Parts: sequence; C-alpha cells; structure tokens
Amino acid sequence: MSFRCGLISVIVILIASFSASAKVYTTPILADANELLQTSPEKSLEISDRYIKQRRLTEKKGASRVHANDETDHTVRTPLNTINALQIKAQAYSLLSDSEQALNTIKLAEKLAVENGLTYTILETRLLHAKFYWENLKNSATALKMLDNIDAEIEQTQSLKRTKQVTFLQYWSLMQRAVIESKLNNDNQAEKLFIKAKQLLISIDDLSEKIIYQLTLGRHYLRHSHYDLALDRLLSGYWLAVENEDNAQIASANYMLANLFEQRKVFDKALEHATQAGEFYERYQRSRPLAKALTLIASIYEQQNRYNLALVHYFNALDQESELKHVVRSAQLRLNIARVYLQLYNYPKSEQYLQQARLLAQQTGNDVISAETQILEGKLELAEGRIDKSITTLQAGLIASSRIGKINLQLMGESILSQAFEKQNDYYNALLSQRRYEQLFASQQEKQRKSNVEVFKQQQRMLERSLRLEEMERQQFENEKSIYKQQKISLFLISVIVLLITFLVRRHTVAKQLQSRLSHLRSELYTHPRSGLRNLRMLNARLPNSLQQSSANFEQWHLGEIINEPLSDRLRFGLFEATFLKHIYLQQGYQQGLEIERQFGEYLKEQVCKPARLYHFSDAMFLYIEPNSRLNGEPKQLADSIQQLMSNFLKEHQLDAAVCIGMAEYPFLPRAYTAINDQELIDILLMATNAARLNSKQEPGSQWVHLSAIDAAPAASFACDNIRKACIQGIDNGLVKVQSSSSIEFNWNPDHDFDKNVI
Repeated sequence: MSFRCGLISVIVILIASFSASAKVYTTPILADANELLQTSPEKSLEISDRYIKQRRLTEKKGASRVHANDETDHTVRTPLNTINALQIKAQAYSLLSDSEQALNTIKLAEKLAVENGLTYTILETRLLHAKFYWENLKNSATALKMLDNIDAEIEQTQSLKRTKQVTFLQYWSLMQRAVIESKLNNDNQAEKLFIKAKQLLISIDDLSEKIIYQLTLGRHYLRHSHYDLALDRLLSGYWLAVENEDNAQIASANYMLANLFEQRKVFDKALEHATQAGEFYERYQRSRPLAKALTLIASIYEQQNRYNLALVHYFNALDQESELKHVVRSAQLRLNIARVYLQLYNYPKSEQYLQQARLLAQQTGNDVISAETQILEGKLELAEGRIDKSITTLQAGLIASSRIGKINLQLMGESILSQAFEKQNDYYNALLSQRRYEQLFASQQEKQRKSNVEVFKQQQRMLERSLRLEEMERQQFENEKSIYKQQKISLFLISVIVLLITFLVRRHTVAKQLQSRLSHLRSELYTHPRSGLRNLRMLNARLPNSLQQSSANFEQWHLGEIINEPLSDRLRFGLFEATFLKHIYLQQGYQQGLEIERQFGEYLKEQVCKPARLYHFSDAMFLYIEPNSRLNGEPKQLADSIQQLMSNFLKEHQLDAAVCIGMAEYPFLPRAYTAINDQELIDILLMATNAARLNSKQEPGSQWVHLSAIDAAPAASFACDNIRKACIQGIDNGLVKVQSSSSIEFNWNPDHDFDKNVI
C-alpha cells in the first residue's frame, strides 16, 4: 500500500512539472469552459457552475487522493478539479464586471485548496485573488501586498523549488506587478519588471503567454505615449496571435492598435483595426468591450468631422453601457454626444445631454466628468452668446481641471476662455488665458520631448547591443580564421586517407546512381507517359508468360498431375475504349488534356486492386485483366463494373461517360487451352471492342460485346493464320457465341482483313 501511495506521489510530481506554461484540464468540461472565457464568459460561467452543482465532491482519503485529476466517474469531482472550476467561475465573473462574486468565488477556491494542502494551487489561486483586487477594485495597495506575501511563500516553499511551475508563478507575479506599476505611472519600475518577466518567459516557452506579454507591454508603452515602442510590441503580439489563431487576442490587439493609430492621427488605420475588433465583440456578444470599440470608432469619426456617423456609434455604445449599468461610462458618452451636437450647432440637444452627464457625474462623484461638463457648458454658453455666464462656468471648470491634473481639459478650457474674454473686449484677460494655454502646451510638449528622449535612449541601447553583437561576430571570425590555419596542417596529413575514402564513396555513389537510373528507365519503359499506367510494352512482356503458366496448369490437370481443376488460373479480359480521351485535347487544350489524363490514370490505379491489373493499351484504349474463377460469371457484370468505374470519374469532371467494351475469357476454347495465343486473344478483343464501338454509333451511351467459344468448339476451326477470319467464321457457324448490350444484329464480313460491321 505504501509503495502504491509513493508511486502516485511521483506521478503527481511529474504531472505538476510537465508544463510550466499551460494549464492542463484533464476534464473536458473544464477545458471547454476555460476556452470560452475570452469569447463567451457567460457560457463559461454556466458550464463551470453546472459542473459543480451536478457532481458531488469526493471524500478526502489521503494526501495522494486529493491530487488525482482523473475522473472516470462522471458523478463526482476531485478537490483539484473543483478548485479549477471555481477559478474559471471567478474569472468569468471578473470579465462580466461582477467583482463581488469574483472575489467570493476565488476566496472559496483558496479555502478549498488550503484544506486539501495543494501548495501550487493555493499560490495560483492567491495570484488570481490579487489580480481581481486590482482589475475590479483598482486597489493597488492591497494587490501589491498580496503579491509580496505570495513571493515570500514561493521562496519559502521547498517543494515548489523542485518543479518548473515555480517559474510560471514568478512570471505571473511579475506581470501583475508591472501592470499595476504602469497604471500608477511608475514607468521605469514597470519596465524593469517587464524585463525580469521576459527572462522567465524564455524558459516558459509558451506561445499564448508570449502573445499576452507582447500585448501587455504594448499597452504599457501606449499608456505612456511611447508610440514607436508600442507599435512594435502590439504588431508583434498581433501577428503571433494570428499565427496561433487566437481570435480573442487578435481582437484585443486590434483594439489597442486602433487606440495607437487614433492618438497618432492615422485615422484610416485606426478605423480599420477598431472595426475588426468591434466585429469580433459583436459576434460573440461581448457587451463591455463592444461598447469601448464603438466609442473608439465614434471618436475617430468625430475627429474626421463625420459627425452623423459619430453620433450613430456613440448612441450604440450608450445602449450597451446602459444595459451594463456603467454610470461613469454612460456619463462620458453623454458628454461626447453633447460635444458632437455642439459641433452640429444643435444647442438644445447639446444642453440636454450635458445636463444628463452633470447629473450622472454628481451621482458618482466623478471629478473628471464634472470638470469636462463645465468646460463644455462654458463653450455652449459662449456659442449661444451668454458670455458672462460662459466665463464663470469656464473658470469653475478650469479650477476643477487643475485640481485633478487634467492638462488636456485645461488646454481646452483656456482656449475657450481666451475667446470669451476676447468677445467681451477684455483683451488683457484674453491674453492671460492665451499665455496660460501656451505654458500648458509647452509643458505638455516638454513631457512629450522627455518621452521621445526615453524612446531615443531605448533605441540607442538597442543600437549599442547591435554594435556589440557585430564586434563579437568579428572576434568570432578572427578566432575561426586562426583555427582554420591550424587545421590546414592536420588536413594535409590525412588528405591521402580522405582521397581514398572519397574515391571509394564516389564509386559506390556512382554505382548507386546508375542502379537508380536503370530502375527509373525500366519504370519509364513500362509506363505510359501520360496516364502513368502500365503500357503495351509491359503487356507484351508479361501476358505471354501469364498465359503460358495458365496453359501449363491446365495441361497438368488434364494429365492428372494435379487433382483439382485450376479455376483460379482462368482469366477474364475487358478491352474498353475511353471515348472522351479522343476529344479531350481538342476540346480543352493540351495542358488541360494532360492533367485530366494524368488524374484518370491515378484514379484507375487506386480503383483497380490486385490480383486484377490494368494496361494502357493505346491512346484511348485500356485492357483490364482479372482472374475468372467463377465459370458462370456473366459478362454484363464485368461491363457494368467497368462502366461504373468510368462514370465515377467522368461525372466528377463533367465529361462524356460513354465507353465501348470488348470482352473474352482465357482459355478461349474450353477444349483446347493452348490453341489461342496472347496476340490472337488480343485480336479477338479488338474485334469485340470494334463491334461495340460501331454499335455505339447507332445507339447512344455505353456498349459492350462479349465473344466466347462454345464448349464443343473444335480447335481445328481456329487453326489458321487469320484469327479474325476464323472467329467470324465461327460466329457464322455457331461455334462462337456473341453477347451484347445492344439488340442490333451483326453481319460479320470475313472477306476483308479488317472486320466491318454492316448493320
């Protein structure tokens, strides 16, 4: 029993160490739920919740049992899979902006992990806990404190140090720290954390994590206006996501690229990426990101002065935000709508939406929206000619903007205030406002300049690394050159041996090449150049031997040397003419004709299986040979099979499926097995095929003719130099039986070397 427990523990450690990058769900239900997180969190929540409710938790039976991740009984769930399901539920709640449920669910998962002593799962769950605190509550202090505790536990846990998954925990912790520091505007600290995370990412070696890293770093650069670096990272993440066919990450990359191009005033590219992101979120009914994408598209249209389109998208975004009950974003959208109406000189509508935005801002206590509302109200009052009221409102808005540190709002407010003073003929205050505007603009430009300096320094560091790499490559070249000089002496000493070995290898290679060439030539010799089937030359080489062997077996049976009649040595022949090959080159051209004939040859190779065989007899004629162990086999069966074989191919290519078939058996004479040789048998087949061809001119469609000698046919009747003449005489005398698919009667003319069908 102790050995079994030890074995299970070893297996658990191996499974835990197998991958540090991708979480593996052995339960397909949970794997599906995890895959649906980014595209349909509602469905993911439903699946994971149903999994927990429909299964009962297994009882704890020892340390090794709780780690088991295989559930052959579909009515139970292990503690580990239960925690996985709770983690998925918590992530789904977080994506659906239900922060309270997300935190409660992840706390339940953490409690269950602690009760079962799952060290790695405890830390993994706590990392998710810290992530939810930050993403949903924006509580950076609590999130960073939780990450500090997690890092300390990772360092103190000896069991984790033996596994590769500790790398993933450390990487995840660093990425969360970097995101928080970036949001807190600690640019340098965030970049240091991103660099450390990248070093761990190399050892993780997972494409999905690389995509997330590139997009997260690109978002950081975009947030801090490092546009060149942001473009590089976002494009890298975008193409990695395309390569990995990760549609959710592609949409995320499209949205961030649209933001980047919108800020850089490249509106056509911004609109292209924003539209692609919006289409994805609309297809998967992701209301929250869809609203953001619609707002971005509307902002782009607004900056392009396409105000009607901007209003349409702002209203669509407002509908989404109203359903989600996001008061702050709804207030911001109403501000945007009011601003557009102001541009369209629709002052009543603009004032209406400004009042709605003001009320929502007062409800939420959002200072940014309140300040922007006051500035827009001041602009509206100025447009309506209420200059004194406009100045008062603008000054209040500027005070609020200065208090919260929104430079963009201050710039807009000072510009409008200067215009108001100027209309009031108060040029002194107008000049003061203009100077304050210029000072703010200069400070903003200085900040942008510093940002550009940082980008330049980053590029400088990259250039220095490139130069160092070139210097290392030059040194490597010099070292290799020195080694090469030393090697020349050694090479001279062993040159004789090398030459001898080379000579022997060369002879072996030449012999092998000649053998290969001989095999290739032999293959070409016996292969039809267009269809790739065995040709007439192969038929002439093999058919006589095959018939001689069959004749020898029959003679041995007659002499009593073998007991059973060798029925398996009987052969049935079908010579058929593929009519379409006569016209395909004239109708469709040489190249198309070659391609169809090649496909036809490959098709026949696949369909004709041993012991049957097929030969390309002439341009449009093929010879089919198969064993005829059943003496009572009807010729119509063979004709139907050949016709069906042709029809399956020709109907697919929309070609004429008509075929003319001539059939006979070997031995042709039941009492004289060796009386008809291979060439004479082929002549009989040609007669039958020609009769079928002539018959097809009178009756449309496929035709077949079967010739067979009667059982009492004497060999002397066929002992002449002209087998066709002898065969026609046999038909006239009733020694040769003719079966045909047609009801037309034939008159065979024996006086001409080439048989003609007189109807």
